[in-house]
Amino acid sequence: MPFQIHVHPPRILEVIYPAEVTAEDLAEYEKQLKGVIASLGGDWSALVDQSQLRVMPSNVVGVMANLNAYAQLHGMQRSARVVSDPSSGLQAWRMTKRAMLNIPARTFQTRAEALEWLQNPDAD
Repeated sequence: MPFQIHVHPPRILEVIYPAEVTAEDLAEYEKQLKGVIASLGGDWSALVDQSQLRVMPSNVVGVMANLNAYAQLHGMQRSARVVSDPSSGLQAWRMTKRAMLNIPARTFQTRAEALEWLQNPDAD
């Protein structure tokens, strides 16, 4: 199953990663995501569910880091990631550092926790 992209009020872009990433899926995702970001046209937050993808291959990490840098330049104000275990959380942190994000970014174990954090930015 390829990447799933949804936009929820109030301006939360949600991405659900598949369990495995093919080169074709990655290329289509990159194209589709940039189109969705362009349509948002302003500030927004990201909810990224990586819980199905246990290990992110190195070629995927590079593409995701570049996409995160692109997203930050095009309105991403906060990034919440849902991961399945501590090693996945560490991998998400490394990708965030590689993208040189300077926005608030956190990892969570559940979608509900991540969504709560995004919906209440003053609760930090």
